[in-house]
Amino acid sequence: MNTEAVEAVSRLTIYIGGEHETNESIGLTLIPLLKIPTAIIEFRHPIGVRVWWEGWCEAAEMLDKIFPEQVDAGELREPELTINSFVILDDAPRRARIRARSAAVSPDGIGALSVTVGGLTIACASRNAVECQVRGWRQAYDMFARDGGFGLPSADEVAARVQADHALHGVNELSTAAEEQRAGRRQ
Repeated sequence: MNTEAVEAVSRLTIYIGGEHETNESIGLTLIPLLKIPTAIIEFRHPIGVRVWWEGWCEAAEMLDKIFPEQVDAGELREPELTINSFVILDDAPRRARIRARSAAVSPDGIGALSVTVGGLTIACASRNAVECQVRGWRQAYDMFARDGGFGLPSADEVAARVQADHALHGVNELSTAAEEQRAGRRQ
């Protein structure tokens, strides 16, 4: 019998098609929570919450390029199985990864914008979905920054820094995603 330890990495992608509710709250154990469709996310580390908020600030900066107008994601098929997940964010990731695909290179002609931190990805298929996520993550960050006593900057300060960085450096991920899409079609 092999007794070596095996490390498993969990990955979860949550796909959101349109307008939805997000609710932030303090859980029974006094830990901040964010409820989004199919998942409840528990925040145990201040840097993790900040990285997620920075990621959604960056996604908001890309919103007009990916969804230049309010386009309906169409009739989304109901999944055969709804998975409800409880995600605990208890580490200090360095950076969020934002993936963007414009309608021009999207197989469904709609476009997509996603934020990934660690093994969790939240992918949005409409402007409404992104706007709801931005609102929810801002509220969650505000709650954590205000009540946590961790010396976190305000949500507005983080958003302004991300916006300034975005204006200075542009959209790097957008061209990368489009290039990957084109390369995939050629193969």
